[in-house]
Amino acid sequence: MTTPGAAATVPQALAERFAKSFGAFVEAVWLAVTTNVPNPALANTPAFLAWQTRALPRLEKENASIQNAMTLFVIGETTTLLNLAAGSRAMGRKLDGFDLNFAGPDVGKKLDQLETAIVVTAYQLCAAAGIP
Repeated sequence: MTTPGAAATVPQALAERFAKSFGAFVEAVWLAVTTNVPNPALANTPAFLAWQTRALPRLEKENASIQNAMTLFVIGETTTLLNLAAGSRAMGRKLDGFDLNFAGPDVGKKLDQLETAIVVTAYQLCAAAGIP
């Protein structure tokens, strides 16, 4: 997916921003889930349960992969992170069917902003590496 030599042009600060934005999104989802579990009005809804049981575990797994890939990026292996960033450009599609407002409209607004940050930095990272 990446082209030889293209990764050398990718600034580490941009790669770090991508990894941090993904981590911030996952942390916000985790916080929304854990703080609202005691609230049966939210915790028993299909949207909340979908985030708690399906979306959050997948996001945590993907975040672990991205954070590991960032470690590899620092020591010169850039392909893994770039491939994950390429996939993250479609974050909206990955979360299709998961209502961002699952824990209320304020949380939904914050999650939307954090999701947008992931997509924007993923596109910037791919553009810097010459990935179409």
